[in-house]
Amino acid sequence: MNRSAEYKFCPVCGTPFIKRRLISHEPERLVCPSCDFILYLDPKLVACTIARTKNGIVLQQRNKSPKRGYWVLPGGFVDRGETLEQAAIREFYEETGLHTRIDSLIGTYSYPGQANIIIVFNSRITGGILRPCHESMSVAEFAVNRIPWDDLAFDTTKNALQTYVKKF
Repeated sequence: MNRSAEYKFCPVCGTPFIKRRLISHEPERLVCPSCDFILYLDPKLVACTIARTKNGIVLQQRNKSPKRGYWVLPGGFVDRGETLEQAAIREFYEETGLHTRIDSLIGTYSYPGQANIIIVFNSRITGGILRPCHESMSVAEFAVNRIPWDDLAFDTTKNALQTYVKKF
């Protein structure tokens, strides 16, 4: 996805951006020709959690595109000023109704051409009641031998679950 196509105007003065290579070995940047503001297209951080109840690993069935109806790890974008761990705990609660405590890092995942960097934690459930949120068609607990591998939404979900299953 060419994210620079999403940004056309300078947020400082409203002038249309131009593309300019500022340093020979770096990509072109979006630059305002009027005020010289440079828009850097930084990656977005996503924090996810793998947590297991007595019945299995908790997964969320997406209720939005892309991959509506497919299963993912509960997680979401890290807000500015929030730690990765705080975001993982908050997102897991928002999407499942369950409180967690981070135990360890499972891994970090990034893919060529993608804006997201995904950080996946291993957590333990400390309370709450399992329930879906507005972003979920459902949430469910899967025994390791019942993980819906063919119905996982993203490579990160598959890769992180494979790492989790091997480690734990």
